Amino acid sequence: MPTLKESVYELCGELASEFQDWSFVAGLFKNKALKHSTRVIDPGFSFARDSTPLQPAIRIDHKGSMSLFKKLNGYEFPTSIVTFQRIPQLLTHFPEKLRLVCTILGDKATHISSLGPSGGQALEQMIDVTEARPVLRAMLLDGIDLIGRFYDFSSEDSFLRNFPPKYTTRSDKSPYDEFEGHKGVMVCIVHALLGDFDFTENYASDRYPTIFPKRTRELAALVAALPELRDSYARTGVAR
Repeated sequence: MPTLKESVYELCGELASEFQDWSFVAGLFKNKALKHSTRVIDPGFSFARDSTPLQPAIRIDHKGSMSLFKKLNGYEFPTSIVTFQRIPQLLTHFPEKLRLVCTILGDKATHISSLGPSGGQALEQMIDVTEARPVLRAMLLDGIDLIGRFYDFSSEDSFLRNFPPKYTTRSDKSPYDEFEGHKGVMVCIVHALLGDFDFTENYASDRYPTIFPKRTRELAALVAALPELRDSYARTGVAR
């Protein structure tokens, strides 16, 4: 008898084949049709005890920005990532009651019996693996739609110049965070790729306020590399 992970992965592989240029690899839906970026829909699977959360996010892996980030910091970070939980009001296919919390179960009936009379609300956010196909398909439809709405892929230059994505979050308690933490560092790297090095110096300074603490180590590495990046851009038109 297949495990829940095996069943879900098989289902995801079947669903990916329904969408042109999409595949399911190592727990992620990927579209590699572009030379400069991979479009990703991450279901957010984390299998344990015959269950997994379904916490989708859209992600863009732009090769140039991720390569520079790794060169400076020694580890990778996606160019862009936006979770469904931040923008549930923008979804049109994913079931409304599952947009903030969703769990896929290998045997929902067993879980129901263990919840007791007070588990009604939790039950609404659980689906059996046999119910997962339409939910996962809705996730793909919304993910593909959001990627098309949030990013300009008419050219690599257009993608970079229209970065980061602009959107409204579900509430003030979930602030727009595209200039926060690692994401803020990636915005600086994208500016550097476009030849704008002043943005990084301004962002790293006290003149640029953020909601959450900045990633000072990563910013320091980028600031230290600016002379080399400026020289590279002046000579070759590429900051690297």
